[in-house]
Amino acid sequence: MKRLEALRSLLSCLKGELPAGEDWVGIIGLANRSLCTPMLASRLKAAGRFSSLPIDVQQFLQLIQTRNEERNRRLLLQLDEAVALWNGVGVRPVLLKGTAWLADVAAGGRADRLITDLDMMVPADRFHEAIAQLVGAGYRPDTPIVRPEIPVVLMRPEDSGTIDLHTEYGGASILRLAHDDLAIDGTPCHLPRGVACLPSPVAGMAILLLHDQLKGRDYLRGRVDLRHLLDMQGLAAGFGATDWARLDGLFAAGYARAAARTQLLTAREMLDLPVPDGLIDVRARLQYWRRMVQICWPASALPLTILSLLDPQYLAARRQWREKASSASGNDAARPGWLPRRESVTRLLSWTEVGKI
Repeated sequence: MKRLEALRSLLSCLKGELPAGEDWVGIIGLANRSLCTPMLASRLKAAGRFSSLPIDVQQFLQLIQTRNEERNRRLLLQLDEAVALWNGVGVRPVLLKGTAWLADVAAGGRADRLITDLDMMVPADRFHEAIAQLVGAGYRPDTPIVRPEIPVVLMRPEDSGTIDLHTEYGGASILRLAHDDLAIDGTPCHLPRGVACLPSPVAGMAILLLHDQLKGRDYLRGRVDLRHLLDMQGLAAGFGATDWARLDGLFAAGYARAAARTQLLTAREMLDLPVPDGLIDVRARLQYWRRMVQICWPASALPLTILSLLDPQYLAARRQWREKASSASGNDAARPGWLPRRESVTRLLSWTEVGKI
């Protein structure tokens, strides 16, 4: 229960309120684990509460925020360089997740969000050319270059972060978004030396749901990425009924939509995201309850995750994915649809992933 109290206290701070009890060791510990420490400082400052904190807490939060601002300044220079290189050969990348935020945020807010890497998307037919441009600028692949639909990570020793290069996001049985899908209703983002594309708020929200719930398997594991919930809060600021309905309709009925709705309910409960009641169903409520149980009693995570692998919706989605993969490869001897890959099982049973609670 102490873990749940720490979470409730942190959420109060992120709403600009000083929590009862003020267990700052627990609050800051959880903020650090969830990569929300700079945002914690920013929200308390915006609410006029920062000066009421203990002096050592003020000093720590200010230090983290100052260092993060400098890191994000360097990441923005790195982003601008990559975009300019690609513009030079006629490629306009789409910026994803925190990278989109970094390019769009006002300079005064640049210290607020921790960014682990730069996620960008290019057309599939320009994938290898985009990599060649970065290699010419001193980057080297940190993961194998297989084919365009498999992202590659590129790095340089002197940079603050890696570049994660994508040509699509998601999958055929849940929701697949390619470069053109995002660019068609995206908006231009002008950097000092180049122009990129920002996804629409609905598409940006869909990418976050895909990343955490489905690609990262947080739905199956009962995990929460609080930093991305805060991103969703920003994206949903101007949402109307049509936007919520469009977002919900992007995800295939069954497993994918249940995963998306669970995350939306989590954001509503934790950060007061104005998600319509029509998007909240019994399954989402049960999954949210499961998340709270795991936060209170971490030992419950393993049996509940194993149980989630027997979910009929999940099994049906895996079977559909395997059938499509077999059809595409012409391999009728593919593994049964219910059998997860070894890498998937390893990730499902990992409880030490950065940023997850």
